Amino acid sequence: MADRDSVYNDPAYDISSVPSWKQTPPLHGAYAPNARLSPRVLAGIGAGAVVLAAAGMVAYSNYASAQADADVRKAQIALDASKVELEKQKQAADLAKTSEQETPAQKARREAVQACVAKAGNTYNAVADCGKVFPAVDAPGMVNTSRTVADGAGGDSTPTVGLVVLGVAGTAVAAGWMKRKFSRP
Repeated sequence: MADRDSVYNDPAYDISSVPSWKQTPPLHGAYAPNARLSPRVLAGIGAGAVVLAAAGMVAYSNYASAQADADVRKAQIALDASKVELEKQKQAADLAKTSEQETPAQKARREAVQACVAKAGNTYNAVADCGKVFPAVDAPGMVNTSRTVADGAGGDSTPTVGLVVLGVAGTAVAAGWMKRKFSRP
């Protein structure tokens, strides 16, 4: 039997070549090797990107204002808690005055002033300076607390206005670029 007479040399069983009906069809449309997007599609993608960026800025603006509101609410709660604590201290001071006893806060202040004066020496300036360092507990002013809350709010500027201006400017620049890039000659 010759080498060519083998069953395995039959063209029907030849796997080295692919028949024409099994080859992949040529690529058309977006799958072609040199496919390009039309100017309208590119303009649509650009417009979608601008809309997405503007929506992101608005969402961030809403988030920032919600955070600012939450910070203000926290400051209000802290202010209310300090008011309640002040009322408790006033009641304790009034009770101590009527019973001629020293409150724990007054006792702590007196001991701190005495320790300060002992360190500095018993001069008039040392007594006055230590008295300023440790203010009286009976009349804590709400002025300091209200200033602290007002200063902690972060100022008068709102981030929303800046983000809106930035969004409008960005949209105008993007629209001008798209018009110049994709306009028909």
